[in-house]
Amino acid sequence: MVHRVPLFLLFLTLAWLSPVANAEQESSAREKFRAGIQAFQAGNLQRARELLETAAEEISSRALTYNLGVVYYHLGEYDLARLRFESLLPTDQRALARYNLGLIALALENEAAAREAFIATLSEDPDEKLARLAAGQLKEIGQDIKEDNWQALFSLAAGYEENIALFPDSAATSLDDAFLESVNVLSGFPVRRGNHALQTQLLLYGRAYADYGDFDTYLARVNLAWAYLPKAFHYTLGLGGDQLWQGGNDREHRARVFTEYRKSGCFRAFGRDRCLVAVEAEQVDATERYRPYDGQRYRLNTSYKTRFGRWTGDLRYRVDYNDRRDLDTGTEYFSVSPLSQNLLFGLDYTVTPSWTIGASTHYEFRYYQTAHRLTIPEGLWIIHREDNRISWSINSEIEISRSFSVGFELEDVQNNSNIPRYDYDRRTATIDVTVRL
Repeated sequence: MVHRVPLFLLFLTLAWLSPVANAEQESSAREKFRAGIQAFQAGNLQRARELLETAAEEISSRALTYNLGVVYYHLGEYDLARLRFESLLPTDQRALARYNLGLIALALENEAAAREAFIATLSEDPDEKLARLAAGQLKEIGQDIKEDNWQALFSLAAGYEENIALFPDSAATSLDDAFLESVNVLSGFPVRRGNHALQTQLLLYGRAYADYGDFDTYLARVNLAWAYLPKAFHYTLGLGGDQLWQGGNDREHRARVFTEYRKSGCFRAFGRDRCLVAVEAEQVDATERYRPYDGQRYRLNTSYKTRFGRWTGDLRYRVDYNDRRDLDTGTEYFSVSPLSQNLLFGLDYTVTPSWTIGASTHYEFRYYQTAHRLTIPEGLWIIHREDNRISWSINSEIEISRSFSVGFELEDVQNNSNIPRYDYDRRTATIDVTVRL
């Protein structure tokens, strides 16, 4: 069924984008431009096309490009209209262009493409009138996007890391090395009935260093959850397990229970922001070499993400409570059970529809609940360890296609502790390629 397309926006934007040419431009071209607008408003579409196409041969402007697209649309020349609107995607008029691409998709009875275009319109943080129009279209055709039963992500990165052993600043040497890193994720809904679904996730992660294999890390993760997916929010409750290897040897097994609540449109209309609250409890069973890490970890995780035009802000807060076995040598005692608080703020800027740059800063405070007992030349030092960790990163991502992207990240981490041996500075540079299916 072909949906009836409201024409209010099309006429409105003609007024918004009424052309004002530079003084140097031909007077005749300006007159043809104005005459083309008048012909369109009078309902003479063919005359409007002739005048605007003639003007386009002499001058170039986003207003002219947009109005030609509108005329082509009303004439049923959808391919020509699409080309005009797509040429506006790298500009500040991308939200308006995406909306009209959605109208073209509706005219061609492609509801999936139309839905995607209207959702993309809202993600651009448009003005209130355009947002209401896009939201109205989504309501008419059905806003819910049925998630693919299965999704996959494959990422391969190469990088270089300084101080992989986290030696203190006072150390005479540090271990630096190149590495390869891989992240592979498969997730989906093997069973889905209405708003209820069974959700599964498999993750395989690995980082291998060129020269220092003792620091190689590999992780296998499986999550299984019941998901409740109404229009207003998403809620999951599940179980999961991890297997962690380090240096080619088994390090620890983890079992957890978790719950998560996600919502779009938390504080802003039309789903232009997203928030998350998650709680997790985990049991850790470490091998003999890492026995002090036996115990439990409890986590509260919150995040808020929103977009204003080309800017995207990301704010996260996390609390971790650890209750581990710790290490008691008889003469010394080392706590590995911190209570930590984490705060992250990130900001991304969309330079073009396919190129994004960003930066983030992260602060973590760790308080170790059981006092360390350390032997020093002056005698026995008993102290509760406190760490202040500050990190920053810059990143960039280029989307080659909807499924393939290339990224770069540079990160610096500085840990300042009240026990000098735990002070360190670590820097990492990474280049990655990612495939999403």
